Amino acid sequence: MLTIFRRQYQIAEQTSLTLFPQMKSVLQQLMYNQKHLFVVSSKHSTPLKRNLVQLHIAEYFQAVVGSDQVTHFKPAPDGVLQVLNQYSLSKDDSIMIGDAIFDLQMGQAANIHTCGVTWGAHSVNELNKQHPDYLLNTVSDLLTIH
Repeated sequence: MLTIFRRQYQIAEQTSLTLFPQMKSVLQQLMYNQKHLFVVSSKHSTPLKRNLVQLHIAEYFQAVVGSDQVTHFKPAPDGVLQVLNQYSLSKDDSIMIGDAIFDLQMGQAANIHTCGVTWGAHSVNELNKQHPDYLLNTVSDLLTIH
C-alpha cells in the first residue's frame, strides 16, 4: 500500500505542483541580496528536494531539513536550530517564514523572528493569533522584511 501511495503521490506532484506567482523572481532577488535561504519542512527530505528541483528553485536554498532529519517535528524548534547551528547563523538575524501556524510556533520556539504569509495553508486570523513579527499578503512583500 505504501508503494502505491508513493507512486500516486509522485504522479500528483508532476501534474499539480506549481509556484506561487513571482516566487522565482523573489527568490532570485533574495539570493542577489545575499540572504541565506533554507527550507525546514514537515515533508520527508527526499520528496522535498525532488519538489524543489521540479520547480526549478533548488539552487536558491543552501540546505533543506525534512521530517526525517529531526527528532521532534514542528512546532518543535529542532529543524530551525539545526540550520542555525550548522551554518553558524545569528538568531537575531533569522526569520522563520511560513504559511501555517506550526511554522510560526517553530520559529518562536527557536527564539527567532517569525513571518506569516497569507497565501497558503492557514487563514489570516489563524496566523494573527500566533503574533508573528511580520504578516505578508503577497510574495513580493518578502522583499520588504529585514
